[in-house]
Amino acid sequence: MYDNFKFNKLSTLALLLGFQHGVALAEIYSPDNLTAAAQHWLQQSVGSEQALVRVHPLDARSKDRECAVPLQFSLVNPKLQTQNSIKVLCETELGWQIYLSAKVSQMQEVVVSRRQLAPGVILSKEMIQLETRDQLISRGAVVTDTELLDGARTKRSVSRGQILTLQDLCLVCKGDMVTIEGISGSLIVATSGKALSDGSLGDNIQVQNLNSGRKVQASVTAVKRVAINL
Repeated sequence: MYDNFKFNKLSTLALLLGFQHGVALAEIYSPDNLTAAAQHWLQQSVGSEQALVRVHPLDARSKDRECAVPLQFSLVNPKLQTQNSIKVLCETELGWQIYLSAKVSQMQEVVVSRRQLAPGVILSKEMIQLETRDQLISRGAVVTDTELLDGARTKRSVSRGQILTLQDLCLVCKGDMVTIEGISGSLIVATSGKALSDGSLGDNIQVQNLNSGRKVQASVTAVKRVAINL
């Protein structure tokens, strides 16, 4: 009987110690703590010193939350945008999750138009300039070098001050006379050709070799310039 009593006492003590240990491991998060943790996580995830991150604070009247495991953070929409929603998850048996709103501005020097431009306009350096803007508000691949766009043609109307993207332009346009560079290791052979479709930087388009008459696929590398690997 004494042994049973001793066993039960020890078992009870073990349960109490285990419970206390579990409570000690649990972290208590105030609304301010959760906001700060989400802010730190998002800033680290963006990974750019030029990015401005602001997580909208939780209501200070919200209750504190407890979690015995590290919190998990993720973006509801994996693609970073100007307006984002962050999911904070406590993944335990009696876990919980909350969502916070966050605004991100990713500032970068980009090419913008200095005036209103109609479709089909051939760009010159006087028509464009570099400005520091939030690249996340643009819908497309931004351009950071004015030299790249000298001689490019607009495919659609462009407003004054608008950020120019590769989708707005063709560096090689259908019907253009282009230089075709055949590349084999360090050897480059150039010939003349004609573009049979529009293309922007990195696009694969069909061109016709004017010397042989052959039609080939080539990658756009610059204004009126394409390349093929031999």
